[in-house]
Amino acid sequence: MICPVCKTNNAEQTKFCHECGTALKKEYENYQKAIHAATILENEGEIEESIQEFLKADKIKRTPEICLHIGNLFYRLGKLDEAVESYNLCLAEKPNQTGAHYGLGLALYRKAQISEAIQQFKRTILIDPDFLTGYFYLGVCYYHHGQLKEACDMLETLTEKSPEFTIAYYHLGESYAQLGNIDKTIINFEKVIERNNMDAPAFFQLGLAYYKKGEIDKSINNFKKVLELDPEHERARLNLKALEEVRTQFY
Repeated sequence: MICPVCKTNNAEQTKFCHECGTALKKEYENYQKAIHAATILENEGEIEESIQEFLKADKIKRTPEICLHIGNLFYRLGKLDEAVESYNLCLAEKPNQTGAHYGLGLALYRKAQISEAIQQFKRTILIDPDFLTGYFYLGVCYYHHGQLKEACDMLETLTEKSPEFTIAYYHLGESYAQLGNIDKTIINFEKVIERNNMDAPAFFQLGLAYYKKGEIDKSINNFKKVLELDPEHERARLNLKALEEVRTQFY
């Protein structure tokens, strides 16, 4: 079969030109039209309509790339069940598709299916050890699953790979706080502040940590910083008032 575009001679049953990708039969011409229409609609922000065109293309010719893209669009719309279905279709076609494991992990995490999400994020970083956000969400899932040591280990690995992944330090601080390791709690929230000295929640966590450590002045200073950044932070205001009263009475 001769391609009408590039004139390449293809085998008789070929659906697409092996040289330029042009559809060689009417059905597959419709596939290309659907993909083109879907792409335009997506670029215009018409996500629902775009999905419908991608689904038309999927009926004609299923590929892991299209299933993954449909899953990502459903995820953007918050349609998590549909996203999960599309990611699974992608993985049926291509079991080691990193993006599908990651997207499936995100959708399951948002559905509060934490154990299942953990398995998908583990698979993500096994396939691609440089997939940084895979480490991050795996650490977060471990935290929400009550596996605090595993959360710390995973987030420490992430910060070793990418020291500027600031939010990882925040979650490390929270995890170490839950474990009762106050020194590491302080170290990690200080790292957040080093990278963003306008982070009121980090200053608040430092205030709590220094209080637990018995360093009242440092605790007071951090709560004051919280109120500089967020004057409406009621917990910081109450903690600061209580600590200043303690300092007046005992120091």
